[in-house]
Amino acid sequence: MPGMAPTREPRLVLRFALASLLAFVLVAVGALYLLVRNARDRAELVGARHATFVGESVLGPLFAGVNLNRPVVGAEYQRATAAVRSRVLSDGLAVRVKVWRPDGTIVFSDEPRLVGERFPDEASELAEVAEGHLELGVSDLEDEENEFERRLADTLFYTYLPLRTRPKGPVVAVAEIYQDYSFIQDDIDAVVRRVAVIVVGGLAVLYALLLPIALRASRELRRRNDQLAELLQREQRTVAELRDLARKKDDFVSAASHELRSPLTSILGSLATLTQPDVDGDAAARGEFVEAAQRQAKRLERLVENLLTEAQLEEGRPVELDDVDLAEAAGAVVEELGATDRVSFDLPAGTVRTDRARIVEVLRYLLDNALKYSPAGSAITVDGTVEDGELRLRVTDHGPGIDPADQAEIFERFHQVDQSSTRSHDGLGLGLHLARELVEELRGRVEVDSGPGRGSTFTVTVPTEAPDVQGESVRAGDEAASSVSPSRR
Repeated sequence: MPGMAPTREPRLVLRFALASLLAFVLVAVGALYLLVRNARDRAELVGARHATFVGESVLGPLFAGVNLNRPVVGAEYQRATAAVRSRVLSDGLAVRVKVWRPDGTIVFSDEPRLVGERFPDEASELAEVAEGHLELGVSDLEDEENEFERRLADTLFYTYLPLRTRPKGPVVAVAEIYQDYSFIQDDIDAVVRRVAVIVVGGLAVLYALLLPIALRASRELRRRNDQLAELLQREQRTVAELRDLARKKDDFVSAASHELRSPLTSILGSLATLTQPDVDGDAAARGEFVEAAQRQAKRLERLVENLLTEAQLEEGRPVELDDVDLAEAAGAVVEELGATDRVSFDLPAGTVRTDRARIVEVLRYLLDNALKYSPAGSAITVDGTVEDGELRLRVTDHGPGIDPADQAEIFERFHQVDQSSTRSHDGLGLGLHLARELVEELRGRVEVDSGPGRGSTFTVTVPTEAPDVQGESVRAGDEAASSVSPSRR
């Protein structure tokens, strides 16, 4: 619904922002994890290649002609140690060199205390390397064999490689080269930093580009939802109006059949009676039946006129201004309704510039309504004033009054407070509706002041000079000067 839309959009955008941020963070973390692993593998591969180069280019030629089936000692050891320290350990990358026999005996190391030591647990791994395989990884400094390497670095990278004294020659021993892992870690960190900047920056740019799109999409979605909600409300109102019209149609058909049949039945009955022989010589009886037929004929005429007036309102009639004597017009209406003994007047003298036909019809509908709903013999007053360019006419009765709950609908077409077929008052429920429509054609308004047990006062307010050009066709309700207050039965 429209009232919900303002809170829906921020929630939708917030959810998108959080969800997309979480997705981007997960993607970034996953990408960085893969990049770190790839960088580590590449850096360790570079370290292994360096160790292989050292073994093939330095250690192989260095131990050519040396018997590695036993520990290297004496002058051979001094010569080999000097060469290793100057050619292998001098760059700070490699920090320890060991030469193993496949049975787990160290036959050479730049740490003399290791020479001749045997570690049988290493035999199986050394045997695999002696067959031509390469073994590498991060050294566990807690192992017994690494007792003298614990102070060399926080983390060591080891590479086991087969040692050959000549290219493609037989494997004579296994060389183990330790490298400071910080050099490898530095390479990993450098790669990660570069790639992280690219990944995080790219994701941030992508997020910044998607967020405005999400905002626009959210606004469009909210607009579409508002349109759908408005359309749904209109459809619901239309359905309610159609149901109300269907109900009113049924009520109207029922009321019209009753209201039209009653005077016709009375007229036909009076005419049939007049044809009887026993009435032919009774002048008083003939007069009574003729009067009854005339009265019912006038009632029928008013019903037909109401229906015709309703049809004319739909088609539109021109406003015709004239100088109207209100007292004369009201008197004619009262005389027509046969209520000269019940209605009193207090109207301004002289004439008022307005549409005579419409004012007469409005007075007829309001007086007919007052007479219908007032107790027999009760007084009805019609008074009026002309002030500030407006004519105000008031029709006051002493009837039962109108409940405030019913005042919102009494000016509706075909509406009657009592819709039952046994109601005590006749009519089609058009009088007050037609009065309101006619007043609106004059750019005026109708108001009602009423309550249960205190009668009703209907006030009509119209400008003394209609704002439209004389003769212009005006439809009821078009560009009304002011709203019409709730109305009657």
